[in-house]
Amino acid sequence: MLGDWKPKEIEPKWQKKWEEDGAHAFDPASKKPVFSMDTPPPFTSGDLHMGHVLSYAYFDFAARYKRLRGFSVFYPQGWDCQGFPTEVKVESKFGKKLPPEEFRAKCVEWTEEFIARMKGQMVAIGFSPDWRHEYKTMSPAYHRKVQLSLLKMHEDGLVYCGEHPVFWCPYCASAIAKAETEEEERTADLNYLKFETDAVKEGFIAIATTRPELLHACVAVFVNPGDERYAGLVGKTVKVPVYGQKVSILTDADVDPAFGTGIVMMCTFGDKQDVVWTYRHNLPVIQSMDVYGRLLNAGEFSGVKIGEAKSRLVERLKECGLLIKQEKLQQVVKTHDRCKKPIELITSRQWFCKLKGFEESIKKAAREMRWVPEFTLQHLIDWANYIEWDWVISRDRVFGTPLPFWHCRKCGQVVRAKEESLPVYPLKDKPPIAKCACGGELEGEKATCDCWVDSSISPLIVSKWTEDERFHSLTYPATLRPQGTEIIRTWAFYTIYRCLMLTGKPPFKEVLVNGMVLAPDGKKMSKSLGNVIPPDKLIGEYSADAVRQWAALSGAFARDKPFSYKDIKYCKSFILKLWNASKLVEKSLEGFDSARVDAKKLKLRAVDRWMLSRMDELVKQNTANYDNYDYFAIITSMQDFFWHEFCDYYLEEAKHRLYQPEKFGEESRLAAQYTLYAVLLDTLKMLFPILPHASEEIYGEVFASREKTRLLAKSAWPEVAKQGRDEEAVKAALLLNSILSEIRRFKAEKKMALNAEVACVKVSAPEEGLVALVEEEVREAGKAGKVEVCGGEFKVEVVA
Repeated sequence: MLGDWKPKEIEPKWQKKWEEDGAHAFDPASKKPVFSMDTPPPFTSGDLHMGHVLSYAYFDFAARYKRLRGFSVFYPQGWDCQGFPTEVKVESKFGKKLPPEEFRAKCVEWTEEFIARMKGQMVAIGFSPDWRHEYKTMSPAYHRKVQLSLLKMHEDGLVYCGEHPVFWCPYCASAIAKAETEEEERTADLNYLKFETDAVKEGFIAIATTRPELLHACVAVFVNPGDERYAGLVGKTVKVPVYGQKVSILTDADVDPAFGTGIVMMCTFGDKQDVVWTYRHNLPVIQSMDVYGRLLNAGEFSGVKIGEAKSRLVERLKECGLLIKQEKLQQVVKTHDRCKKPIELITSRQWFCKLKGFEESIKKAAREMRWVPEFTLQHLIDWANYIEWDWVISRDRVFGTPLPFWHCRKCGQVVRAKEESLPVYPLKDKPPIAKCACGGELEGEKATCDCWVDSSISPLIVSKWTEDERFHSLTYPATLRPQGTEIIRTWAFYTIYRCLMLTGKPPFKEVLVNGMVLAPDGKKMSKSLGNVIPPDKLIGEYSADAVRQWAALSGAFARDKPFSYKDIKYCKSFILKLWNASKLVEKSLEGFDSARVDAKKLKLRAVDRWMLSRMDELVKQNTANYDNYDYFAIITSMQDFFWHEFCDYYLEEAKHRLYQPEKFGEESRLAAQYTLYAVLLDTLKMLFPILPHASEEIYGEVFASREKTRLLAKSAWPEVAKQGRDEEAVKAALLLNSILSEIRRFKAEKKMALNAEVACVKVSAPEEGLVALVEEEVREAGKAGKVEVCGGEFKVEVVA
């Protein structure tokens, strides 16, 4: 028998029971159709946040629904362990001076601690992965697959090592990819400097720059070929202030004549345009700074960090009379998305994946997938259209998957690891050959992989690529890739690219994209702002099912959504409504044996037929809604139906038949019991993916002993009756509900109790026959001594 709703007891009970009974286990030997999911492995550098809860709730809804629909659901769960987020956390706790192996050990220790915490949170919220298929990107097994993928791509000429300009984070001392950058607007000083030259009578030309700290790396000056002001300067030379090197004045159509004076200095490298000009005009490259952002080849300023160098150079320019003026300028600068520090462009020997030339293949594969919402596909198309460079995949960090290569110290030849020896750790493992063909010694690659190199083959990892061909064919391509909008340009893009190159197939069939959760004030949740809402606190106060219901109610598909306490309070109230109504139904079903009821022989009243017809409509609608991942439509339709149509009306309209069988007959009572049973059972099934704990508890107490399946988690999705919508019953019931609403309004105005009796209810209605179908309910639910009916426009008169 249902007791009080105690989520702190009920929720852990069912989480344990589902795991023990294998309710979430994937069976590759099953004859069922497979629904496979490539679920995002969260970074393990902190606790779960509300964004995790939102996105993971969405695909848990999908998994639970598909199980009810008869699919064998493959729902693995992994952990993205390596890379900047974890290293930054460990560095802040232990510093940057630990030996590499000790630092890595601390990273592993930190990661294991947070995996345990995050896994506990996932279980507490009711997520249902098959934990037998758990993976960690820092494990040797994962390293092996990543390294194998790189060797195969290297063999195909898609992975290469080279010295090129790359985005560089001086704070993290590592190369980063364009996709790891963000843009920040700030105010800068535009400095007008004197570049001395004999080509003009003034003895100098003025050039405006925001980066005087790079004067030592200036290798040319550019003007627009159509700018007549400077036509006579082309081919002449100027002397760079402070450092004195002479550089040529060249032309390029990319120069904006309206910026500054229309003359620009070109340094290696101030920005992306400098890179373009360097290659276009075959200019020399001066290494302007080291990996920590300290100036190189800068004379007395060598070794000075960029920020300080800027200030000191401006002071020197003033002292030498070389600074004409300064103006404030709004500019957009690139920052590293992890540490939020400004990034630079430097030339560095790195490893790359060849992206250029594959943009159309990636877009074609993406268009073959179903994107939900549809417009999110354009995010990926836009990103693919503006790929400028190949993907730099190496990182000068410790905690990452080692690149499986060695270099010859003498000739620079790259030596690959052998597949059978994977995983390899080149800094401590012996190379596959003793020496290079030239006789040089081999040195292990120090760099590790960008973390997106790891996670971009997650569909291959979980599907046992190169390991179990049958399992792989069942689960790849994945049916669903759920993820956030903010990582379309990284996780989605790189996964499509890498898996396409390695298998020739797109990695998934559908992509479900969610937005971010904002603080109630609409701002991004941030510890520094003090507006972070911990999921654990919400679960403790409102229950896991209320939090899950909030996620469905948020409707945050590819759009950011502020968290709402009002919504989650309503969600908790709805669970209580469901619970209390279920207790009433449970009591009403005493003596009811569903196995012995022949539905075709039941004498259903119009209100019963209305309820069953409405349930059919909801099953049809919400089957389509679940298939389309429209959880907002599902939860709002179920809340509205159950709270208002079922509780406010049908329960009140059927009570007299349930509690007074001696007056209204056992047949009528049986029809009402059947309707209650069918409606509540199908309601629980439709709510189960979203409210699994409360639904399972109610099912266990009310239905398990009467149904073939003891667990709701292992039951089947509700079936739709074949007779279709019962128009007569629906019209009669809607008329009845309108009549009862008028009676309730009358009693409220007269300050009468709802169960107070009235002498007479006079009803005018266009179709008198419909009133006759529900006259009993008007009399009993409305507590009317008698009911008088006549034709005409709808009107209800209540006589006290």
